[in-house]
Amino acid sequence: MIAKPPGWPFLTAISAMASLLLYWASVPHWYIIEMSLVLFFIGCPLFLAWVVRIALAANKDAGAVSARLWRWFLPWIILAGVFGALVVDAPFWVRFTISQPSMKAFAKTMTAKTSLDDSCRWLGLYRMCGAFPYYSYEKDEDVPGSAAFSAREWAIESNTGFVWLPEGQPEGTMDDRYRHLIGNWHGWHGWDRW
Repeated sequence: MIAKPPGWPFLTAISAMASLLLYWASVPHWYIIEMSLVLFFIGCPLFLAWVVRIALAANKDAGAVSARLWRWFLPWIILAGVFGALVVDAPFWVRFTISQPSMKAFAKTMTAKTSLDDSCRWLGLYRMCGAFPYYSYEKDEDVPGSAAFSAREWAIESNTGFVWLPEGQPEGTMDDRYRHLIGNWHGWHGWDRW
């Protein structure tokens, strides 16, 4: 059995790891540390299991390996698809594009507010907990007509979110990094480095 091509349990483990990587890449700033840990603690053992299986199968019957070559390389095809999606940042752009209309509608309601709103709500595919006007350190005041959202992700305490500015660019600080997305939208990543 161990000398056969990867079956459903192995492919399910590869697919679960791939799904987790794609999910963690669907935020404005990737969870690099978490993604690296998943690759190390889940990806490496799966890779070693694959190497052992193909070596045993080749040792037992080399013809059986070449006859089912596509099944042996199916995990690699899955991982190549994930790598391709990560290279073009597809997980983020798909999730953001679906969520943008509801985030934009909520940003317009936020522009009239001047205080912090700590309530949690789903805006498209993002769970936002905390909405407030964007504060400009350069002008030392809230930017009129702006909105900032703090995102919360499942099973991980995130420090990411979105900023909608009617004009201009957000100011990067030692703690906050910004990424221009599209139009007036910017991705935000706050301090979480120890």
